[in-house]
Amino acid sequence: MARRRVQPTTEILGEIVARLGQPPRSVDLEALRVQLGLPEFNGETDDARVARALRAMKANRAFAETGVEALRRTVPALRSAVSGGHTVDWTIRVAIPLLDDGRLELRVDAPPDTIVAGLLRGMAHRNDPRWRLDELREAVAQVASRTTEALRRPVDRLRDQVRLDLREVGADASAYIAQLDRSLRSRPFVLRDDLGTSLFQTLTPVRKRARVVARQDSRLRRLQDRVGFGAYIEKFTAARRLNRRIVFHMGPTNSGKTYAALKALTEAPTGTYLAPLRLLALENYEALQERGLQAGMVTGEEVLGEVRPTHTARTIETADLTRPVDVAVIDEIQMLADPDRGWAWTNALFGVPAKTVIVCGSDDALAYVRRAAEAAGESLEVVPFERKTPLVLLDAPVPLEKVEPGDAVVAFSRRAVHENREILVAAGHRVATIYGALSPEVRRAEAARFRGGEADVLVTTDAIGMGLNLGPLKRIVFSAVRKYDGVGERALTNSEIRQIAGRAGRFGHHEVGYVAASEETGIAPLRTALGGAPTAPAADTRFFVRPDLMAITSVAEEMGTDSLREVLGHFARATFYAGSPFQPSALEEILEVARLVDRARLPIHEKFVFSVCPVDRRDDVAMAVLERWTQARAAGAGVPALRANLHGELDYQERTVKLASAYLWLSRRFPETFDDVEAIRTMRGQANDAIEQHLKETATRRVERRSRRTANRR
Repeated sequence: MARRRVQPTTEILGEIVARLGQPPRSVDLEALRVQLGLPEFNGETDDARVARALRAMKANRAFAETGVEALRRTVPALRSAVSGGHTVDWTIRVAIPLLDDGRLELRVDAPPDTIVAGLLRGMAHRNDPRWRLDELREAVAQVASRTTEALRRPVDRLRDQVRLDLREVGADASAYIAQLDRSLRSRPFVLRDDLGTSLFQTLTPVRKRARVVARQDSRLRRLQDRVGFGAYIEKFTAARRLNRRIVFHMGPTNSGKTYAALKALTEAPTGTYLAPLRLLALENYEALQERGLQAGMVTGEEVLGEVRPTHTARTIETADLTRPVDVAVIDEIQMLADPDRGWAWTNALFGVPAKTVIVCGSDDALAYVRRAAEAAGESLEVVPFERKTPLVLLDAPVPLEKVEPGDAVVAFSRRAVHENREILVAAGHRVATIYGALSPEVRRAEAARFRGGEADVLVTTDAIGMGLNLGPLKRIVFSAVRKYDGVGERALTNSEIRQIAGRAGRFGHHEVGYVAASEETGIAPLRTALGGAPTAPAADTRFFVRPDLMAITSVAEEMGTDSLREVLGHFARATFYAGSPFQPSALEEILEVARLVDRARLPIHEKFVFSVCPVDRRDDVAMAVLERWTQARAAGAGVPALRANLHGELDYQERTVKLASAYLWLSRRFPETFDDVEAIRTMRGQANDAIEQHLKETATRRVERRSRRTANRR
């Protein structure tokens, strides 16, 4: 006798929903299964029971959309989060003061008891946030009272420690209270059995930092405030006036976190998107235009779009920290930890003047974002996102000769990319190529060739980790798991591996993404990273900052010098008080440029502009060009467009594009000196075309020759 096939629960539910007169696609069947409390597989389900569950889900959805916010306004102690199927998860916020005057509130989130939970279910069932409201208020107050009593002993102990701290810091008590209050305001604790112990352990280093800040020498603090990093947070006056709300869309690549943030941005009356790359700024500027918004784009090199846009897309270094907007989106927030560019994310996170600041990134950044919210005294809401398609690591290596159409081969140097490219082209593949030295325009064109099928394989560096639409990419093959980071060769971090691997299996194109190593030795590091192993915590978790012109001129006046190199060296050594949450960004390369620009007779603020100009500081030719430009500026002479050989080698064209971009960057700062802008734009476009033409020709030439040879033999 044949055994009857047992249908999956969602398949059975779909049939019942259809019998009940609803299109199955209009119902979240997985949420319905959870509502019914069914196991993964089930043979029979009662239609009436499903009908009741559908009515309950409909009521929950209506309550989540209309009643929850009204109830939170009526009973402020209630906190809510809406999960799948419009289920509302409730907690009760309990505020316990640590000082007799009510200051320094400890915030504890307690779960509802059975009475509160029952009343909330009744409200949801009726979609009536005023049903038995007085009973709910009383029940919430009872939960708060029991929570306060349960924590009485550990809180009394904490109060005693705070009083001792206040006696120790003496006249600086107000600074101690302000620092500790900022931490407590953005750090709610979850009520659990071990909270009494963990509470004290968690707040001990926070109290210690508050004591250190409070004990700073007053004269030194005034000098540091003048430089800008004693009161760094307060200097962003436009942001501080807004009482901002910070929302962290936290999740891996391909989880929809940035999509959700951009949706909120486009629905707001005004907003700004801050991108890690010019390419991302351009793509989102175009997306804003397509939605019919008054859009603009600002990068270090150019300004496009409307004169007075309601919505802008910017590279993060150009963030407007003075004009208030409704929503700001800061992408790739984990870049806070980058010693070279992290200062721009620090500025944006503390300084962008938006009522709601949505930051998007991986969970590696959570500690940074939480600490920033605490320091600024602003609320933080963490919204977790899960990857939409699974990532599967292959157990066997995939050498280059087994690479298939739809694969991306990742290396970590320009040389390795071109070596891999030659091998794959010789094997008959049509190859698209992406690496950091290519301009955004060329990277975008190469990605389009891969998406459109003109190239069947992609060869790339970790430049694909952000900012490119690589729709058909199904599998990532790591040809190496180590990289040179400008200082030395090191293993890839778990975060870097996840960022790159996550580009495989884009939602809407594939059901699953695959990850592989080209060699056996690469599999173990990939397995560790993709298995969820956290990135090792940084030895120093302070925020990176870079001096602005105010800081530069203040230190120069204090030292009585116009040497930029001396000022930057002093800045790195002496302008950060002990216990400061800030540290200077990596200044080694800028110090080398400062030595060069100090040779020109320029005001120190102009020297600083040249020192941060985006040229390749490891390229002697580029540095020589930059020195000529500083001398021309000092002499009051104009700088003509570069003369370029458009028939030069690939690396020559890449250098031409970089220098042209640097010229355009300087033209926005010194338009009277760098005034040959149109000629430079034309030359850069021609050089980009030459690079793209070279990549296209060398990606197919050997394939074509092989095809012709095969045809001739026939």
